Amino acid sequence: MRYLAEEAGIRQFLDVGTGLPVMQNTHEVAPDARVVYVDVDPLVAAHARDQLNGAATYIHADYHDPDTILTEAAKTLDFDQPVAVMFMGVLGYEPDLAELNRIVSRMLAPLAPGSHLVLWDGTNTTPEVVEGAARLAQSGGVPYILRSPADLATAFDGLTLVEPGLVQITAWRPDGDAPSIEAYGAVARKS
Repeated sequence: MRYLAEEAGIRQFLDVGTGLPVMQNTHEVAPDARVVYVDVDPLVAAHARDQLNGAATYIHADYHDPDTILTEAAKTLDFDQPVAVMFMGVLGYEPDLAELNRIVSRMLAPLAPGSHLVLWDGTNTTPEVVEGAARLAQSGGVPYILRSPADLATAFDGLTLVEPGLVQITAWRPDGDAPSIEAYGAVARKS
């Protein structure tokens, strides 16, 4: 967020799969920006209505329907200016990599050059994480698909990765020492 707001000059954010509001939400890190949050969870919708108080817009939608998201987001965001589209740890719930890439591509298609994609997800880079994901699914949790960094990289095809590229998320321009997390992500710019 700090890179996008301070260095890239982004003033519009589309946070897809936002989840429950926590500390340092997008509209708090970039308070002068236009922010649209998207989630399909009714609990998130209830919290958003109670917590946002006009600081941002909320769209109740599923990321599998990018056309609805884009239509609603265009009521708040100016697609002729750069927008940062963020998928923060949510696309692991989509089992098909081709569908993941279709969703990402469709979300970026109408956006102006200079727009950015921020995407991270859990990866299959350690046996412990893979076993944990399997146990979660076996216990009745929603299956979360751990992908290889190479698979995640396909979501950035046609975009220019911002340094340091696709790395563990705690290694992407860290503020200090951070523990290693088996999640990879990147920020990329649309030309």
